[in-house]
Amino acid sequence: MKKKFVIFIFLLTMMFPVFANAESTDANGYKTTNLEEALTQEDIKHDLSKYKETDDQVTIYLFRGHGCGYCQSFLTFLNSIVDDYGKYFKLVSYEVWNDKNNSKLLEQVADFTGEDAGGVPYIIIGEKVFPGYVSDWDDDIKEAIKTEYEKDEKYDVMQEMEKASKDENKTTTTSSSSIYWNLGFITIATLIIIIFISTYNKKLNNRIDAIYDKLGIDVNEVSEEKKDKKSTDDDEQAEEALAEKNIAKAEKLLKEEKDQKKDKIKKNKKFYYFLLKVLI
Repeated sequence: MKKKFVIFIFLLTMMFPVFANAESTDANGYKTTNLEEALTQEDIKHDLSKYKETDDQVTIYLFRGHGCGYCQSFLTFLNSIVDDYGKYFKLVSYEVWNDKNNSKLLEQVADFTGEDAGGVPYIIIGEKVFPGYVSDWDDDIKEAIKTEYEKDEKYDVMQEMEKASKDENKTTTTSSSSIYWNLGFITIATLIIIIFISTYNKKLNNRIDAIYDKLGIDVNEVSEEKKDKKSTDDDEQAEEALAEKNIAKAEKLLKEEKDQKKDKIKKNKKFYYFLLKVLI
């Protein structure tokens, strides 16, 4: 019987540190401790029987190291003002020396607030950041707690970081969508331009063929002539002769068109004179 009792006491003793160092987990999976848990972990005597956490209180975020003297001093200060200021605040504490995730979170928070985290404690009350702790800051800390508590909309750095992260993701998604839309538009526009140029070139070639037909020039014959002329030493002379021949034909065609226009003008003049005489 005594042996069983000794074993029971031993197991209870082994389990006690687990209960004493119990930690909570926030919405993002980080290990946190509240005021009572943090005071217990740092072996600071306290009596929080009249202290109660509520949703209306200001959240004080504390990044600390277990055994850190300055962190213990800050916790002792909070413990000392519980009777007068306890209704205004609650504590969310992150231990960073033995928790890599909490340590990374401290870096992210410091980057977000713009206040360098050179060490611990790192204290955030609303938009106010205290990178460290000395007793000279006690009045400033109490003022920050009360000022933030009296605001209609309290500032919570963790909530603001989460909002900023969501907005950034939305912006990234929107940017990606814009890129895809732009690529699609550019692709379609390029296809339209290619089709337009192809159609225009086809029409241009048809017009050139029509001109060649009017001039009585066989395009295939010209191409063959050019190929043959390239293989001889008289290329330039042959090309000049061909050009003169085409120019002569073109001039003849233009002269015929001018003569036809002159005839039309003469006929129109005669018709206009006739109308004038009739009207007069």
